[in-house]
Amino acid sequence: MWLLAFGLAAINLRAPIVVIGPVLEPIMASLEIGASAASLLTTGMILCFGLLSPFAPTLSARLGLDRAIALALLAVALGSVLRGVEHFPVMLVGTLLAGLGIAFGNVFMPSLVKRDRPDRLGQTMGLYTVVMGIGATLAAGTAVPLLQATGHWSTPVRLWASLAVVAALCWLWLAFRRAVQPQTGGPVRMTALFKSQVAWMLTIFMGMQSLGFYTLQTWMPSVAISAGVSTTMAGNMVSLLNLMSIPASYVIARIAARMHHHSLLVLGMCLLIAAGLAGILLAPTLAPALWAILLGAGQGGCFSFALTMIVLRTHKAQHAAMLSGMSQSVGYLLAASGPLLFGALQGVTGGWGVSMILLLVLLGVQTVTGILLGRPRMVTLREGNR
Repeated sequence: MWLLAFGLAAINLRAPIVVIGPVLEPIMASLEIGASAASLLTTGMILCFGLLSPFAPTLSARLGLDRAIALALLAVALGSVLRGVEHFPVMLVGTLLAGLGIAFGNVFMPSLVKRDRPDRLGQTMGLYTVVMGIGATLAAGTAVPLLQATGHWSTPVRLWASLAVVAALCWLWLAFRRAVQPQTGGPVRMTALFKSQVAWMLTIFMGMQSLGFYTLQTWMPSVAISAGVSTTMAGNMVSLLNLMSIPASYVIARIAARMHHHSLLVLGMCLLIAAGLAGILLAPTLAPALWAILLGAGQGGCFSFALTMIVLRTHKAQHAAMLSGMSQSVGYLLAASGPLLFGALQGVTGGWGVSMILLLVLLGVQTVTGILLGRPRMVTLREGNR
């Protein structure tokens, strides 16, 4: 039952994010709204992740982790249902509510693994990232066929809303069957992490990898098409990137959990990303599928590595939740700014070269922080630390 609940939670932390994108044009036509308003249905969620993640550890400390996860999934379920209503203000409220639930769920899941599966960290974190990837792939891949089959954009939205309801009910059952586990030791505030170099290395690493991932998700087809790659291949590059990230995330989580020193591992993953970026910049038409595969392997591995480090670099589940909140808050705020900056540079320079060079420079920052994070040091917090 725990694995079923865990998998349902994981799949609902990514699918609601991407299900709107493929049917955004029909939504705009149906609601008679412009692109700026419609963008709030996607970027609103990412901003919720960045702004609200720091508050999640307080909720889990007061309610208990199981009930906090159940409440987060209830927010995702209710928000997802509201997003299927053909009324823009209601959809926007639903987006923000689902964003709140996903932001909190993102923080809670590594803490849950730390508490309940300390002897299977690599396997469980690998499963977590794989299920999230599968959920996102299915949500994006089935949205348009479901729209075409039923004639309305609300069908895929409501389908994933129903799965969110099932996940919420499952966690409510599980939460109320288990007694609330009292928090051991005195209170620890998230500000205590500001003194930890390990916490800052993880936060910067998470931010840089999130920025690179979401920037490429947004702009890679445009960059490839402008360089002479066919429209079909440019779209396939995004699909290959996402598909390759799924097995890479599982393998890296398993490997990282068995290692003591991770610097060479993270260096290898960042070199894969560098090779993919350099290929798109210098020889985009030579082997576009290869560049996408390299990027998928490197980025999927780095994402899984960052989440696994949240678990491996902390002593307690409570500390893992705090570190998860800090790193994901900054990470998603940076992720939201990446596509904007990338596109703005293209507008100023008239080409994509400077924008791609910027990604390589930021990848250098990611590599350095990842190497430092890979050294075997823990986040140590004293109970009662203010």
